Amino acid sequence: MSDAMTGAPWLSTLARVFEQGGAALYLVGGAVRNPLMGLPLSDIDVCGPARPEAIVALCEGTPVQARLRAAHFGTVELHLTDETGVHRMAEYTTWREDSYRCGHRPDSVRFTTDIAVDSLRRDFSVNALYQRVRPDHLDPVIDPTGGLAHLREGVLHTVTPDPDRVLGDDGLRILRAARFQAELDLKPTEALMQSLARNAHLLGEIAPERLRDELQKVLMADLRYPTLRRCAPATRSGLDTIHRIGAWPYLFGTLPCDEQALCALSRFSVPTLSARMALLLRSADARAAGDCLRRLRFSQSDAEAAQRCIAALQGMGSAPLFDLVQLGRQALDTALCALKALGDEAGVQSAQAVLQRLHGKPMSLRELAVGGNDLIPLFSRSHRPFREMGAVLNALWRAVIEDDVPNERSALLMHPMLGGLPNP
Repeated sequence: MSDAMTGAPWLSTLARVFEQGGAALYLVGGAVRNPLMGLPLSDIDVCGPARPEAIVALCEGTPVQARLRAAHFGTVELHLTDETGVHRMAEYTTWREDSYRCGHRPDSVRFTTDIAVDSLRRDFSVNALYQRVRPDHLDPVIDPTGGLAHLREGVLHTVTPDPDRVLGDDGLRILRAARFQAELDLKPTEALMQSLARNAHLLGEIAPERLRDELQKVLMADLRYPTLRRCAPATRSGLDTIHRIGAWPYLFGTLPCDEQALCALSRFSVPTLSARMALLLRSADARAAGDCLRRLRFSQSDAEAAQRCIAALQGMGSAPLFDLVQLGRQALDTALCALKALGDEAGVQSAQAVLQRLHGKPMSLRELAVGGNDLIPLFSRSHRPFREMGAVLNALWRAVIEDDVPNERSALLMHPMLGGLPNP
């Protein structure tokens, strides 16, 4: 079994600098957990008892550059260049005990030299695994909260027996539970599920950007660790939990939870966020779905792309051909893939018929055989207002799509809507 030192040999340099400076360096979280599960490394987080100012001092004059990021929380960025010339970065955090007054973010911290105290400020036991890094090896795993047993059992639980305190400190941990279930195939314990349901209302106090970040990871979980042998489909399991605990409305408002779409996500071959969101919300009004994504602070391009994909999925075989073309080829191709994932044979046939009809047709105004420069002489001779040019080009584009007018310059310039004027 490989470990973090194998996957990130540059950790040896960090450990050597710390050891020479008289400080201990520990891996924590995914950098310990993932190798135990046979999974590749994700983010590398390190920690230890040394204070931020001590870390900055011990790194001076070494290959490691330390940058204070949030000294009051004990956070320091450690930068170095490995032997291949690649820049590397690890985030170091001093062991601490957090104090929450209003939840979501600690309002005060107390540094500690006790690893067990530090473990209790974390969320889930599988994220509270530690391993000291030596210049040439890793020490055995330190497990203050039972994470190793939970990994063996394939379950997810908080760092304390009572999950309410952990979730109450930061309501976002409710979505993080669904995300770790989806990504790592760890089933929440019954006690955790009950606590998630009791505390789901805390999501109403979380910033949309934080909700978005966790939801995005759930949606992409099917693609996260393709080699992991799973007991349950990744994204579906996470979304099922979100729905079961009553968290769905805090993300999607009144938009429906479509069980068939949840099942189809694991069979969906398009790896983009907007496409997966479109399949998930395929039963919703396209505009309402786009508005939902904007409220969650998804990018405007992702929201618009999802909205177009939903419109294409709903309109295949029924919407006017030109309306579908205006949604874009990518939306139409995504709709076909979604229908295949849904097992909708009739829908697939309709979509394939639409795409066959559009074969060789201009899928955008840029692909039309004439443009504005071609129409300027015609408009000048006929004294037509140039402000009408955009509408005329759109009408010509529609004619090519729906009336089978050839997409050829000569044919388009002789079209009746241009008054039959000769080629300029």
